[in-house]
Order: sequence, then C-alpha cells, then structure tokens
Amino acid sequence: MIGKTIKHYKILEKIGAGGMGEVYAAEDLKLHRRVALKILPSGVTGDPARRARFALEATAVAALNHPNIVTVHSVEEADGIHFITMELVEGKTLSEILPKNGLPLRRFFDLAIPLADAVAAAHRTGIVHRDLKPDNILVGSDGRLKVLDFGLAKLEEAPRKGAEASALPTRHLTEQGQILGTVAYMSPEQVEGKPVDFRTDLFSLGIVLYEMATGRRPFQGDTQASMISSILRDSPSSATDLNPQLPRHLSRIIRHCLAKDPEERAQSAQDVRNQLADLRREVDSGVIEATSTPSAAVPSRTLSWIAGGLVVAVAAVAAAGFFVLSRSRGSGPAARSAAGLQGTQMKVTDQAGEEVTPSLSPDGKMVAYAGRASGNWDIYVQRVGGSNASNLTADSPDDDIEPAFSPDGERIAFRSKRDGGGIFVMGATGESVLRLSDFGFRPAWSPDGERIAVQTADFTNPTGRPALSELWVIEVKTGKKQRIFEGDAVQPAWSPDGSRIAYWAIPLGGGQRDLWTIAAAGGTPVPVLQDPPLDWAPAWSPDGKFLFFSSERGGIMNLWRISIDQATGKSLGPPEEVTRGASTSIHSPAVSHDGRRISYVASVEFSALRRVSLDLARGKATLDPKPLLRGSSAMIWPSVSPDGRSLVYTTRSAGSRVGVVREEIVVMDLASGSRRSIAASDSRNRIAHWSSQEDRIAFASDRGGDYEIYTVRSDGSDLQPLDDAIRNTIYPLWSPGGDRLLITHMTHVLTQSMVPWPRGNAPVEEIPPLSSTAGVVPHDWSPDGSTIAGTLNRQGAEQGGIVLYHVASKTYEQLTPRGESPFWLPDGRLLYSVDGVRSLFVFDPKTRKERELPIDLPGGFDSFNVAMSRDGKSVYLVEVDSEADIWLMDVQ
Repeated sequence: MIGKTIKHYKILEKIGAGGMGEVYAAEDLKLHRRVALKILPSGVTGDPARRARFALEATAVAALNHPNIVTVHSVEEADGIHFITMELVEGKTLSEILPKNGLPLRRFFDLAIPLADAVAAAHRTGIVHRDLKPDNILVGSDGRLKVLDFGLAKLEEAPRKGAEASALPTRHLTEQGQILGTVAYMSPEQVEGKPVDFRTDLFSLGIVLYEMATGRRPFQGDTQASMISSILRDSPSSATDLNPQLPRHLSRIIRHCLAKDPEERAQSAQDVRNQLADLRREVDSGVIEATSTPSAAVPSRTLSWIAGGLVVAVAAVAAAGFFVLSRSRGSGPAARSAAGLQGTQMKVTDQAGEEVTPSLSPDGKMVAYAGRASGNWDIYVQRVGGSNASNLTADSPDDDIEPAFSPDGERIAFRSKRDGGGIFVMGATGESVLRLSDFGFRPAWSPDGERIAVQTADFTNPTGRPALSELWVIEVKTGKKQRIFEGDAVQPAWSPDGSRIAYWAIPLGGGQRDLWTIAAAGGTPVPVLQDPPLDWAPAWSPDGKFLFFSSERGGIMNLWRISIDQATGKSLGPPEEVTRGASTSIHSPAVSHDGRRISYVASVEFSALRRVSLDLARGKATLDPKPLLRGSSAMIWPSVSPDGRSLVYTTRSAGSRVGVVREEIVVMDLASGSRRSIAASDSRNRIAHWSSQEDRIAFASDRGGDYEIYTVRSDGSDLQPLDDAIRNTIYPLWSPGGDRLLITHMTHVLTQSMVPWPRGNAPVEEIPPLSSTAGVVPHDWSPDGSTIAGTLNRQGAEQGGIVLYHVASKTYEQLTPRGESPFWLPDGRLLYSVDGVRSLFVFDPKTRKERELPIDLPGGFDSFNVAMSRDGKSVYLVEVDSEADIWLMDVQ
C-alpha cells in the first residue's frame, strides 16, 4: 500500500495493525494535511460481519466529541477498499512508554484522569469499548492522551437511566459465549462470554490504571486459560504494596474498579475520574502526602454552592462535552439552533472545588468569580488566558460571593457576610472596600454605573428555594433604596439601554421557573417565557436584542437565548439553543460589553446516601464506610420511617416530554436496598414525611398547577390531595399522634397552618407568623407534640438559626443564631447541621450549651439533606461531591 493513492489520500507509511484492520499515515491531497487511514484487510471484505464491525467503529467514534478520543473525519470506500480517515496523532502507545516500575505520580494523574474521562464520554452515548488496553491508548507528542479503536464497541440496548440517548443504532456484534478483545484486560463476565455492559470497561480501566501505577498487570498467566483463571479467581496485591510511593487512596480507587462482581464495582467511569481528580488536588495542595503511609487519609472537602443533589449531571468538567450550534436539529421551538453563533471555548479556571458566578470585565479580558480555594468564599479575578488568579478579598475571613464588574470596569460589587452581611463595592483590584447596603444578593449594575439592582433572598440552586425574593434598586452614590417589585424576582440583569430589568421567578404557589422583565422604575412584570422547563440566570446581549439564559428544556442544563423587544420586554420568537451539553451542566452566562465573549459555569456533581451512627454519650458520630446508595441521580429531602426500617426521599429524572424534569417520591428499604416509586408524574413531587402510624406519607406536589399537599400509602396506593381548598402549600409535617398535619403557606415570610387528620369538617388552625419580615421552615415535632423546631427564614438575609414554636402558647423562641434542619433527640435535646460545615451539632435548650460532632466525610452535605431516626441512633445524609469551573466562549 505504501506510495499508493486511494481517492485523494496518498499512503505514506504503515503505523499499526490489529484484528480490525491496518493503519497507515497518509496525506490528504485536497486539504493538505496528514491523516490516519484504517483499512479493512482485503481478505475479509467479503465478510459482512467484519465489514459491519469495521463500519460500526467509525460510526461509534464519529458520534463522540471529546479531546481524549480520536477524531474520525470520514467513512469512505474506493475500488472495493473500505476505510476510515482519522486524525493522525504523532506519539506512542501507552504500552510503549510505561516504565518498568510504573509512571511517576504526577504523570500518572496527567494520563489517568483524561483516560477515565474519555471512557465516561463513550458510556454517556451508550458505547462500551470492550477492548480497553495500553495498546489502544496513544500518548501524543504534545502529551495528550487519545483512546483508539472502538472496533469492538458494543452499543447498549438502551441508554442507562440518566444517560444521554444515543443517536446510534443498537446492535450486537457478538453472540453470547463468543470472546472478543484482549484477554489480559478483560472483565470476569467478558472472559466467561456473558452479556456485558459499561461496567466491563471499568474493570479494564482498573487493570490499565494498576499497570500505569505499578508497571505490572494485576492478573498473570502464561496461557490464555491461566490468564482467564487469574481474572476469575485471583485477588491482586495492593498497588501501594508494589509501589509504596503511591498515596494509599489510589489503591482503593483501583481496587474498587477490579471488583469481580459488577454490582460491587465502581458504577461509573465518571465516579472514577472525579475520585482521581480529587486525589490529585489533595496531593498537589499538600493536604495529604503523595507517599503512602498508614495514617494517610482523604480529608473532608467543602460543598458546592450549587450542591444539594439538584443539578443532575453525569460528566467531568475537565473535558466539557458541548459545542456551539451552527445548524438546526429536530423540529419545534426547543430544537431550533442559535443560527450564526459559532465560537471556540476555553477553560478559565481549574482550581479544586467550585468556581462560580462569573462576571466579565467590559473588554472581556478579565473574569471575576467566587471560589473557595482559600477555605472560605472569596472574590477572585483572573486574566483570560492566564493561570494565576488574584484573591481580592483574602483579608476578610467572611464569605464574599457574587461579584459583578461595573460598566467601566473600575469597580466590583459583591455580596459579603462581613459586618452582618450586605452589598459591598471595591476597586477592580480589591482596594477601597465600601459597604453599600445591609441587605441584598446578586448585585447587577445599571448601564450608567449609577445604580445596582439586588434581590432580597439568596438561593443555592434553581430547583429549590426557601423563600420569595423582592427586587430593589440602590443608588451607588447616596445609598438610597427603592423597591421595584414586591413579588418574586432573582438574578436581576439590566437591559443595555437601562429601561428594563430581566429576572427569573417562581410565582406564588407555583413550581415553574420562568423569565420576566420589569421596567427599571417598577410596574407590571412582563413574562418572557412561561412553560414547564426550568429557565433561570438571564443575561442581555449588548445590543438588547436577545436574552441569554440557562435552561433544562433540552434535557440537560445548557445555555439558550430568546429574541426580545428591549423597550417592552416581550419575547419575539421561540427559544434557541446556544450550547448542547453532552456531559456537564452549563449555566450562569455573562456576556462581555462587545458581545464577543460569553462566560459561564460548567458543573457536575454526584450523590451518595450515607449513614452516620451517633454515640451521644461519647460525643461521636461515626460514618459507615460503605454508602447505602450512590450515583449521579439526585437524592433530596430524606425522611426516616418511625420504625427506622425505610427511608423516603425525592429523586429527579427526565420527564416524558422534552424539557420536563420530574421529581419522584421513592421509598427505600434500608436493609435490602430495594426501592420503589410511590409518586411519579411530570411534575415536582417533593419533601415527603412519614406519619407516626407509618401507613401514609405526605408530600408537596405541583401536579395540579399550584403546590398542594398530597398523601399516599407507603406502597404507592390511595393517592389523594389533603384538601383541594388549601393550595400554595409545602413542607408537610405530621404530628406525633398522627392527628394533625402542619403545612407551610408559600407567602413572603412562610406561614403555617395546622390541618386535622383525617380530613373532615374540623376547622384549620392558623398559626401566627413569626414577624412581618421573617418566617420559619418547620422540620421536626417534639415527641410530646408540644413544640415544633424549625429554621429561621428572614427576608433579605441568608437562612439560618434554630427557632422553636410552642404549640400551646402560640409563641416563638429563637435558640441559636445559626444552624438548620433541627431534629429532636429522645432526651429533649436538638440535633442540627450548619451549612458548609461537615459536622452535626447537639444543642440543649435548657442549658443553652452546644456540642459539635465532626463527621469524617470526604464530600459535604446540605442541611436539608439530613434525616434522623426516631431513636436518635442513626442519621442519614446525602453526601454531594461537586466540581464547577468557569469557561469562556469566543463568539464569532
């Protein structure tokens, strides 16, 4: 073949061969570039199965868009020769560069993390590689890793729950019982000829990681039979036993991949990738030693602002799988593309943890954002294309968040907890910090730089918000304040001409998150979008012709835009898709003043249900080593049954209609792990609570339009509304005797009512509000029914503080200035959590003394994702592991 020309490809040299074909370097005479040609051997062109498998390789890889997977250019045939053209990667295979004793740790991470990321990307499109090995992993001369040869890929018959639907046809290329692949890197189920799924790749990945770390394979054999026997029966030595220079946790990650039973194996390549990335950050930061020691441990890490299990994503931020659309797909408004928007993307931040709420300087050369690399939230500024971020608020131990560049780029407004909290303004390099107001969140500058719009209540995620938020405008020079809108309004964005403010909101009693605009002087809001998909985080284009925003209407969180009349605030057409996420959740857009750059956040998180055993006499909280449940599906608002045998929680999934996200109520048997859905619909079903008799579960649902309370038997039967006349309610809480339900009205300050059960003609008892500016989120009723413990919810302030409501006297009592989600212990003390702290706290209402119970938790947890058993011996919490980075799109 050397020297021959096939179509317009001139063959230069042979660079590889395998069972699926020979690979040549060639010159594309039309485009004047070097490419790789994979040619099906002439001896098998008449074999339909071999030819089909060869074509499938090209189709499978062409469907992937990932920097660590080889790019396929075309699938072609000429003169009976079938071939594909791919990018030509100059470099060596992983097997060629592996040292005898394994890779140095830093180089190991450089290759292992993108390798796991590439496998995760394939799995998300339903592709199982089935032949993952060092010979199929190429390391280019630039150091970048590429996964090759999807010739043995098997498409799953149906995408896994939470995975993207594959556009590829589903096909089986082998019959059950036939072994394909390289035996030394096969999973136990693969060598036995059993049906395989994506977990077979995780076993192979574990073998490759083991070999990268130690220089040897975990399973040995001189013959194919002995190799198969080793894979099925042998337990390999720990990677750290062979290479003591490795951190001990790396051995645990690899061992989890090598579990014989697929059910006990790591359950996603994304989990493996995230664990490797976490370990690398902890080694690089010096928090743990690179060298394995018996005491080495992975420390607790902070929780993302966007945590709580509500943003459901199944991919790594380190290789954001998205692209800017330049052509239409599908039909209908939600499938239209943002025609003419083309651009390149770059990753701006890559620190450990989360970098969020980006703001671009007017010239688009700097990005301000909030991050917590220092241990608390700070404001950072980083030059686009640079790698060194400047911490502008390092001198303050309080949390500083939500930066916003002024229109002239000279100042930055931000929210801070310092001095009791409020909006502050500082110079663009951190100097001259001045307090503007004692309230407010999410500051947004007017185009003339003279006013700042703020919201009065903050939120940690768009799908769950504890209170409504008013919209205010503050004059920068005088501090004069004006309320623009008394209803709900968050994330204000000023139109370029200064005439209107865009925001998103949840109407009273409803569940939709929609976009609105309002005149800057106040008035009647104008809806921009009013439909089921979650829409949030608006940002104007500089010419005022479009609103960019974040939305789940495409199935996963991405950026969209909608044409708008700046003068009236009315939409002029259907939404258009700007990014198409194949992996991450993409949100929080910010646009430069010239419109040439858009910054945004790409985030990912995973949830794990964990059990903590309480020993209050010794002041200990012991975390069970193995999670009860883990994955990328959110688990929210858990509640333990009175007998302690079951758990009810909310989970989120895609609805039956495009753009609709459903929240289901799920009951889990804690002993067996079995789960069943007891309330599922294309609506939000949330915050479930057991009755003391255990026969019914109450929850809130917007299936009827407004939120109202429903009850259902624990087996899912006999679903019925509590009272059709009582709407706009949430947070149901059964009394200890099961004869009353405490419900919360979705008003500005959250008020409660006591509803008799069973529901008859007995009157509803209204509970007096705490004050005109503060309400309570109820969490637990004391065992004797005399007192209700809840969390303080104040307008214009962050949620926090434990409050008691005494039922007989109808009076309130505030116990603590901080803390959320309190539970009564059997001895009358209270157990609660503090957001951002990986500890539980025990508080004695009589002595006013508090005791901290630290939890050795690798990730973190939100306060509303905690539940306690009635006997006070067990706490169940949802651990969330999150990552968020700032990205930038250069728009053409």
